Order: sequence, then structure tokens, then C-alpha cells
Amino acid sequence: MSIRSLAWLIGDVRGAAAYRYGARDSLGHLMDTAKVIHSPAGGYLAVYHSGQVCHLGSSSDLMTWTHRAVVDEPATQPTIAIAPDGGLVTAAEFNDGHGGQLRLRYWPTLGALLKSHPAREFLAPRTLSACNEGTPSIRRIVFGPDVDASTIEVGFHYHRRCRVDRQAQGTLTGFAHWTTAADPALDATVMRAAAGERIGGNIGDRDHVRYLGNDYDLVEAQGREGDFGSWRVYLVDRSTMTARRVEVVTHRGSMAFANPTATCLRDPAGRDAVMVTLYLHVEGAAAGEAGSLLYYRPVVQPAPPT
Repeated sequence: MSIRSLAWLIGDVRGAAAYRYGARDSLGHLMDTAKVIHSPAGGYLAVYHSGQVCHLGSSSDLMTWTHRAVVDEPATQPTIAIAPDGGLVTAAEFNDGHGGQLRLRYWPTLGALLKSHPAREFLAPRTLSACNEGTPSIRRIVFGPDVDASTIEVGFHYHRRCRVDRQAQGTLTGFAHWTTAADPALDATVMRAAAGERIGGNIGDRDHVRYLGNDYDLVEAQGREGDFGSWRVYLVDRSTMTARRVEVVTHRGSMAFANPTATCLRDPAGRDAVMVTLYLHVEGAAAGEAGSLLYYRPVVQPAPPT
């Protein structure tokens, strides 16, 4: 599938098999910046934040979520992935009032996660910004053979010169050693795709998607610094480092979209599907659409419009 077709698949909310605006869990917690994966026990898991607390929810239908545990606090912007041994890895933007830092945790079983008992934890020192580093996304996890010989690759943002967010990548080895580097190539690819729409604000949260054998990044970028109504989403093909803007079409015509995630999974009907989550700031949202938006699209679709 071309990047154009995948961007269309992700962006057409009105064609979703199911969708939910302003999502909350069974306890009424906001499901902001949700990331959804298959559960090792069957069904689905999601991590998300409400205020400064990161939560875990479970679901059988991808739309109705039962609160199960607290994953991290004080923290926001969580993500989650399955480890090679069947355990789970979470990452979040930890912030105790002294600026954001990445915190990664390893949970050897789902039971450990449900009891909020991580077996390993690493709080990454800031290396690229004196002010803030956060919005983690997990790109790859390798165990050689276990967590003590693991390599975890993540994407994140750093607050460049304490003014605007830009892209970076980090590697955690053995849950003890942390290395980082800025990712100006990803920043430049997103800027080129803006096609004349200047990106004067942040290039922040992103998610990594492996789809039909190809690797993509789904990245948020802000047209004007401080303007929450100018957030847009871009899809980057990692093999060619080309990108295009995802034209998100909601039911009532919202215009601004942030904190994108996408996960390839089997939907409740057993079909290959792409599960997407977005955050719709009030400044760019249509009536009734603000907050966390969850939806999924079966992969088998008619060709996108020309």
C-alpha cells in the first residue's frame, strides 16, 4: 500500500467500523493520548493519561474500556508494547515539577502490570534539553536473551533551546545505559510535507507503525507556536523519508489533531485493521468532538478517491 493510501485509511474517520469521541474509561477517567495494543490475555489493552496519572484499561470491542490499574504517576503521554518474552514495556513522560523525563518500566507478566509492580525501571536523564524531554514511543524491543541484556529503541521529543519541540531517538540497553541523538532528518521530512504551510511551532508526539512490511512514523506538528488549533498529523515513510499530511475527516469537521497513534491488529470481527487514536484540542474541534478520539478501520477498503 502506498503512503497515500495508508494516509487515507488512517484519516477517514467517517469510514471507521467503530469510533468514539471524548473517550473515557469505566471510572470516568479521560483517555487522553491513548495507545492500544493486543492483550496477552486476549482482547485489548490501552494506556492513557487523565491529569498527571497514567492508567491501564482493557476492552473486548476497542470502544468500551474497563479501568484496570495505574501505570505511572506523576506522568503523562504513556505508551506500551509487548516484550519478546511476553512481558510488557511501558514508557511515559514523568514530571515531578522539574521538567519532563522519560521513564521506562518492564513488567514480566500482565499480572505484574495489573498489580502495578514493575520488575525494572529506568528514569532517563535529560541529555538534549535543559527543560523537557517526553512523548515517548517504542520503536523496537530486543532481548538477548532477557531483559538484563535488552535493547529498547524509542522516539521522543526534546524542547530545543527550551522553546520548541523537535524529534529525537534514544536507546536503553540492559535497563541501565541510555544514549540519545536528535533526529533532524525526521523534522526536515515533516517540514517538507507541510507544502507551504510553515511549521512554526512544535514537532512533537509520534507513533511507529509497521504496515504490510513497511515502517512508518505518524507525527504531530504545530503550524503556529502556541496555537493549539494549528496541530496537524503527518505520515512518514521511513524507507524513503518522504511524508504527506494526513487529511483527517471527522463526522462534524474538526480541523486540528494531535498525539497520533496507530496500531495494526485484528479487530473484534477478526479482520486485519488499523486502530487509530488522536487528541482533538478544543481550539480546533467541532462541537461534541473534543478530547480523545478512538476509531478503527478494516484494512480491506475500496481505493481512495483520486
